[in-house]
Amino acid sequence: MATKPSSGLRLKLEERLTCPVCLDHYTNPKTLPCLHSFCQHCLEGLPLEKKNETYYLSCPTCRHHTELPEEGVGAFPVAFHLNDLKEMYIEGKKEALKKVLSALAEREGEIKERGEGVLEEIHEMVEEMIAVLHQSERKLTEQAKRVTDDKLKALSEQMKSAEISLSLLEDVEEYVEQILKTGSPQEVLRSKKQMMERMSEVSARINVEELHSTEKADFVLSKDIKSLHHIGDIISGATALQQCRVKKINDISKSTSFSLSMEAPDSSLLSVPLSALRCSLVPVGTGCEPIHTTVTTTSTDPGVYRIQCNPSTRGTHTVKVQVYDAHLEDTSLVIPFNPYLDNITPLRTIIEFKHPCGVAVSDDNHVIIAEREGNCVTILDRAEWKVKSLGGKGGSGNAKFFSPRGVAITPDKFILVSDNSRIQKISMDGYRKASIGEKGSRPLQFNNPSGIAISPITGQVYIADKGNHRIQVLNPDLTFSHSFGSEGSAFEQFQSPYDIAIDSQGLVYVADTNNHRIQKFSPDGKFVDQFGTYGSDPGQLSCPVGITIDTAATGLVYVSEAGNNRISVFTSDGLFVKIFGSYGKHPYGLTFNKDGFLYVCDHNYHRVVVY
Repeated sequence: MATKPSSGLRLKLEERLTCPVCLDHYTNPKTLPCLHSFCQHCLEGLPLEKKNETYYLSCPTCRHHTELPEEGVGAFPVAFHLNDLKEMYIEGKKEALKKVLSALAEREGEIKERGEGVLEEIHEMVEEMIAVLHQSERKLTEQAKRVTDDKLKALSEQMKSAEISLSLLEDVEEYVEQILKTGSPQEVLRSKKQMMERMSEVSARINVEELHSTEKADFVLSKDIKSLHHIGDIISGATALQQCRVKKINDISKSTSFSLSMEAPDSSLLSVPLSALRCSLVPVGTGCEPIHTTVTTTSTDPGVYRIQCNPSTRGTHTVKVQVYDAHLEDTSLVIPFNPYLDNITPLRTIIEFKHPCGVAVSDDNHVIIAEREGNCVTILDRAEWKVKSLGGKGGSGNAKFFSPRGVAITPDKFILVSDNSRIQKISMDGYRKASIGEKGSRPLQFNNPSGIAISPITGQVYIADKGNHRIQVLNPDLTFSHSFGSEGSAFEQFQSPYDIAIDSQGLVYVADTNNHRIQKFSPDGKFVDQFGTYGSDPGQLSCPVGITIDTAATGLVYVSEAGNNRISVFTSDGLFVKIFGSYGKHPYGLTFNKDGFLYVCDHNYHRVVVY
């Protein structure tokens, strides 16, 4: 059996089967004594040279003179090797054509099967729409009947009232007529007062205005059938599919699954069979292999697919989507910090800080760090390079600090800093906009204020008034709102509370440092729950000084413990999840950026660790 030649061998074979004279495939090839071969008809067309009654021809390739046999060119030996090569070449072509035909037949079957599948999908979709339309018809019919019955009932009651009134009037009329017919004039006059009272009584009971119809045939069908005029398109060909794009990726959960939808050029959602859709994740910049995913869907959200996977790393991933043979344009997905991973190690560290104590990240990923010993606030750019130092020695702006501890970013893009028994509001350039507070224990007085948090619901500012063992709450304009807490270890009491976090519902979590616990409150300071006891076992706490909540992804609560030199992770209900980071020294403030990266102030190692 002839084997399939490679393209290089095929080219050489093609050359060997081509006559150098006519440049076509050999026809009845003959071989000259010089071993060059030509078509018989090509040799017959060559000019002859006669010497001594003998004819010679010159080889077109090497110019060797060859005596022409008396029988002519046909007497030269047949080039059997060329015939064999030609036969092999033809057999190879036939085999290739057979495979092409087989592939075409297979593709024909696939197209027919896909066509039947699409027809079935259309039928199922239309059947579902018909069922929905029938359901809508029943609903509208019930509404129409209910409206009709209500109106007819009201009309019927009016008709009954009118009939009763008419009956009363007829009775009075009959009574008057009877008196007039049977009584004498003197009797009529004596009964006049009685008749007038009777008619007045009946007339008073009849309100003609109320008998006017209050119901009208004023109900119509409000139609909305625009969507029925276009229920979908058939997108054909790789080029058309490549014009589609991934519309959105959202709803990342702790089990690392997310929803994905695709958009056709006309902005409609693209629905394809699960067998035609492939999706993979590739970690950016790590050289890792693509991560396999499982794609599922539900009948409740046509065109929305559920992607499940088990990535080994967090951070930015490239989402690659293929529909049939068409590759859609890549899109990005950031997988947030995942405390459920077995091995949690820092991604990087940022060094050369002087006892970093508080940290916040802006919406555009600028990192703001309060340096307690540096008496300054440092700003890092998106690449985490130090671009600005506010306050401190040689710092920019007019704001000055003494042992700043807590930082937060306001909705209007200013920085709140707690230091030296006051709260300062400064611009990103370090210029003071406001400064409130002084040392004391009255409202708007502070004693070593530390952590600051801003409610996403009300915009109110919550401050851990550490030395006064309470939480002060300020309005967005920094006027006093209320405070809660006092010194002690009972519910709603604190021992040196150091930091605050607020979840997406507005609930307030307080790191009650010297009580070694986390207390949870309503926005107005009512006790809700607490978790944590003193110790070093998983779920126990020792001097919690920092707290943050991953509100964008999991809702988990992260607590930094100065006493245990670690981070503990809990659910919002206080169930223990994980501990990590024991190689730090006195971790303090911590926060997430919008991409799910965790920044931790490693206070005594003078650095910020990024997870």
